[in-house]
Amino acid sequence: MFKDRSTVDVVVVIFSLIIGLVLFLACTGSIIGKLLHPNMDISRGTELIASTVTTITGALIGFIGGRAQGRFEQANGGNNNAKTR
Repeated sequence: MFKDRSTVDVVVVIFSLIIGLVLFLACTGSIIGKLLHPNMDISRGTELIASTVTTITGALIGFIGGRAQGRFEQANGGNNNAKTR
């Protein structure tokens, strides 16, 4: 699975899996807590989960965009002004 991937790709995949697992467990814990104790306030927990998802999504999109730009520049000999059309 990781044989033909760069080290950075492997780190991003592992990082994403860990974040996904933690978020899954946090959401599952909130749901179970609400089911067992219906009067429990889980609003702060759900805000934290939503904030984490937004932050991680933005970071991964920025990382992917940066890699794409780097590959584009490398393909064009470092010329940032190359036309994309």
